[in-house]
Amino acid sequence: MAGAWGTHRGHRLWAVVLCVFALWFLGGPSANAAPAAVPTCRVGAYLSDLYDLDTVKNRFSARVWLWSECADKSFDPLPKVSFTNADDPKKSDPDLSTRAGLVRDMMRVEGSFRQGWDVRGFPFDKHRLQVLVTATQDTAHFRFVPDTVHSAYNPDIAPPGWRVTGFRLVSAPHHYPTNFGKTTDEPSGGMYSRVRVEVDVERSDPTIFWKLTGPLYLMLLVATASFLLPSHSEELKMAERLDSLQSRLALLGGGLFVVMLNLQQVNQTVTSTAGLTLVDWLHLLTLFYVLLAVVATVISWRLTVHGGDPGRIGRLQHRGAVLGMVGYLLVAGAMVGYAARVG
Repeated sequence: MAGAWGTHRGHRLWAVVLCVFALWFLGGPSANAAPAAVPTCRVGAYLSDLYDLDTVKNRFSARVWLWSECADKSFDPLPKVSFTNADDPKKSDPDLSTRAGLVRDMMRVEGSFRQGWDVRGFPFDKHRLQVLVTATQDTAHFRFVPDTVHSAYNPDIAPPGWRVTGFRLVSAPHHYPTNFGKTTDEPSGGMYSRVRVEVDVERSDPTIFWKLTGPLYLMLLVATASFLLPSHSEELKMAERLDSLQSRLALLGGGLFVVMLNLQQVNQTVTSTAGLTLVDWLHLLTLFYVLLAVVATVISWRLTVHGGDPGRIGRLQHRGAVLGMVGYLLVAGAMVGYAARVG
């Protein structure tokens, strides 16, 4: 009996060993196999030109050279790459070459690109322009590697009224909430490799700012001067004083019209969808100042009609004009200083 029991136990032990070996042989390699590497290509960019920066139409134009280096020609992304924010860009024919065992492709892209502009700090506004380069395969099948070392921009680029202050190439994968109608069981949505060609620009010519705000300062000086004239001298008769106040009201009414007309001109030149610009606030400040001047003139009219002291009314007008102008300059200076600091 003992020999039979030992024989059966030995058979069972060998059966267990054989099962373990079979499981390891059949399932082990697939479980321990390393996942296939995702194909990658190094992508670089050179900005050769930048022009037609249009903050009203939310556009800018650029000419960019792109290159890629891949281990295999089949991985080359440039022939099918998508320029996500471009309007029908013009692409040159691919220029293929081989270097150090890598397939190198080069292509020129030129066109108009959509850009959101925040010009609330005009003329001190700064912007980051972007050219979006997106792969046509998700990150599970392909990825960009930015060539930040060799990417650069033309230092001679000088868009009218602007200067370039920075340039960089950034990897920024983007999620699309769709599988683009694939018939497989892939989930509806995925990450796609994307490279952003970023260009920092800021305004370099404040001339247009003074052209747009010049009428405001002229209106300020004229309105203030109308209060400093001796319109309430004791030598003047009642009718002459009232005529002087009436002329001032007509002048201020014309000033309101000039400010509103100039504001319309500003909206055609500087348009902001993010809020009021610095120039808009200066126009509103000027309108408020002119309205206060109208209220002060009406009060002077009533005091004059009710027999107020001409000397006292004149001194109140002079003092109010000086205080109003000083207050205007302080508030306007604070607005300009804040816009210059924030950009």
